[in-house]
Amino acid sequence: MDQHYQLSFFERLIRVELKQHAITLGPPDKNLFSSTTAQAIREKDKMLQCFGRDVYGMGNDKQVEWHIQMHQYQLVVLMDQITGLLSPAEIATINELTADLTWNNFYKIIYANLAELLSFLEREFSRYLNLSYKIPITHWLSARNGFVNEMKIISDGFTAAQIDEQLSSIVLQSFLDFPSAENNDSLITYRQLFYLRRLQKELSALLINNNGGPDLAEKLKDLLLYLNFNNVHYLRYCTDSITMEITELPTIREKLDHLIFLQKKINQTNIKPGFIFNKLHPTLQNQLKAWLNEEISYLHRKTHLSAPGHSPDELSRWKDFKVITVLSVAQLGYIIKLLLGNGVFLNRNKTELLDFFSQFFTTVKQDNVSSGSLRTNFYKEDANVSKAVRGIFMDLVNYSLKGVNVAVYFVLDFFLRQF
Repeated sequence: MDQHYQLSFFERLIRVELKQHAITLGPPDKNLFSSTTAQAIREKDKMLQCFGRDVYGMGNDKQVEWHIQMHQYQLVVLMDQITGLLSPAEIATINELTADLTWNNFYKIIYANLAELLSFLEREFSRYLNLSYKIPITHWLSARNGFVNEMKIISDGFTAAQIDEQLSSIVLQSFLDFPSAENNDSLITYRQLFYLRRLQKELSALLINNNGGPDLAEKLKDLLLYLNFNNVHYLRYCTDSITMEITELPTIREKLDHLIFLQKKINQTNIKPGFIFNKLHPTLQNQLKAWLNEEISYLHRKTHLSAPGHSPDELSRWKDFKVITVLSVAQLGYIIKLLLGNGVFLNRNKTELLDFFSQFFTTVKQDNVSSGSLRTNFYKEDANVSKAVRGIFMDLVNYSLKGVNVAVYFVLDFFLRQF
């Protein structure tokens, strides 16, 4: 007797005979109960004994895959049809069999035999399963009960590590936003269940291995990117966080630097192949890359619009231009401080002013002047630097006076010639 015929016993029993018995008043007939359940057990045992032998005798891998997936699909459909005959409370206790002569206990016994067959396929032929198929509702209820307990432990760990409440809520809620026993028609796939189990395992390991370190939030974000957690709420959380970060930066140049750094980091992150939280949406990495590209493009366009009257060719002329000075970085920073403090420079934004000098000034001792170094020396008090700068200014004063004396000589010479 072939595999399809053996499974057809359960199809006929559930789709025809059980529906007829369901409208019968009173408990099932004792002989019918015992004979039918005994036959279900025999058919199940027969399939378990010969299924593997028949599958491995096929030889063709594609044929094996089709055979496994066909039985996977039919078993899930039959199991769902049985749970459709039970109340939510009865579904929650479907694994609790009794000796009672009732239709509900009869359904549970048939269901238990089908569940054993499906578990056999999941265990022995997992690589052939279709991960896009719906799982039985009881699979999810069992997994969700475990998730509830684990999420309490993980939630406490996030709280102790001071993880942002919004981030914690998004991650934890993803384990609970699935149907209850009352909603038997909702589609939960094997892929989604496997994903959540792996995510729960990784979150637990992250907390165990962190040892109370301060960088848990960054490690959590790296993990979610690696596991392709493309939850729409998490994507919005990421983009809102980046927007807040660049809003606090004073210049467009610093905003672009930060966005380009994030773009580089995300591009270079390895992503777990074949893993995705929601198959209907693009990967988290691709969505973040697209968002960053748009932000960077926007800031570039904004930069061009904020400089009317200057063509790109004209601005590019000064791209690599540097004013070369004999001043050290420390002296340059101190001179800028004096000129700004004395009202010679009127710019109010000190950061932008220092960024400008770091971009377009260079010293004979240092080709590139970083804005951070210049900013440090701007605020730093150094007696030696102050003394050196005073010497430079005195030299400038003397040079200026020398120019005045020459001018007076020419003026006197002109008047003397008139007489």
